[in-house]
Amino acid sequence: MSLLNQSTNPIPTINATKIGKTKYNLVLCELHYSPIHGKTYDSCPNIEEHYLIIEMFDGISGIILDDLENYVEYDTDPEYINSDSDYESDEEINENMITHISNIQMLYVTEYAEISSAQNYIPHKTIRNYHNIIRRPNYIRPEIAECFELPTLEHIAIIKTIWLKIIQRKWKAVFAARKIIIQMRYSPSSLVIRQLTGIWPKDCQILPGIKGMLSNLL
Repeated sequence: MSLLNQSTNPIPTINATKIGKTKYNLVLCELHYSPIHGKTYDSCPNIEEHYLIIEMFDGISGIILDDLENYVEYDTDPEYINSDSDYESDEEINENMITHISNIQMLYVTEYAEISSAQNYIPHKTIRNYHNIIRRPNYIRPEIAECFELPTLEHIAIIKTIWLKIIQRKWKAVFAARKIIIQMRYSPSSLVIRQLTGIWPKDCQILPGIKGMLSNLL
């Protein structure tokens, strides 16, 4: 099921076109839900199984990609604010601030809090626990994703964030193992064996590293 494609599931539509400035993009996305997003005969037949892209953002600044060139980083120094120089109005500042990922995320979190508490909830067409999913505080959150435009013009995200979490988790285990091995090599007996034979004792001979860290996942 494509909405669960947290890893390597391919795009189900052959003619999908990759979008975004890089292979992986920083995005906010949401599951398609017909009462919110609508669906017509021109829509992708299985659009309910996809994450729709809310916006794509610059990975460094967190600004919406389409707005990045026009974004102004304002100086909040009191001397600048109180100077006689031309200073933009609060409305213009807010218009620029709203393009940041944290502001967009907050808006959608508030919106989904209202949707999830509505009494006239219509079940999702394909996701049985959709109502529980959207009630989670972290439902709308920054994700790393491959982004595509379907032939029916919907922009969808294939989420890859889970791989980052897996790598982080694996590296923590490797790092812990490295600390143990290094500590064992500091022992006098290990140092003597190393000095006499030129190699470390068998129990601390191999120092775990990044290479092969994910081999057990294949």
